[in-house]
Amino acid sequence: MPRIHIIGAPGSGKTTYARKLATSKKLPLCHLDEIYHDNSGSVSRKRSESERTRMASKIAATEKWITEGASFSDWVNPILKRATEIHIVSPSRTTCVWRQIKRYIRRKLGMEQTTYKETLHGLLEGIKWTWNYDEDTLPIILNKIPKHTKIYKICKKNIKAL
Repeated sequence: MPRIHIIGAPGSGKTTYARKLATSKKLPLCHLDEIYHDNSGSVSRKRSESERTRMASKIAATEKWITEGASFSDWVNPILKRATEIHIVSPSRTTCVWRQIKRYIRRKLGMEQTTYKETLHGLLEGIKWTWNYDEDTLPIILNKIPKHTKIYKICKKNIKAL
């Protein structure tokens, strides 16, 4: 059964691509942001590393799934180790940055929901992370993936067209 993990820089279109893929393949979808952030109380909080690892391990142990997220911390390792496919969503850096700015504005205006509090500092950090993603983050993730895992690069500029 397919176990697909979708990665990419912030603003790359991971979530949109994951939703479309989950619908077309009829697979359950989990967003790593929902594991990272706990919104069950009146105030959002970051879950502990052990909580995140436990939740990721529970998902990874199931028969079929799609997960998506930009995180590459060790708590994601159970998902990376068990995935049968990795899909790398990789539009241009300028496309990613534009999407981040647009999303930030939409969330600040209350037009789009988020699992965490949007800040200007967070936006600038996200843009910096995006700009260096292919050189800094992607190699770290690829080194954690077992050799037998199929890897696909999704390069479409407009993920909505998929």
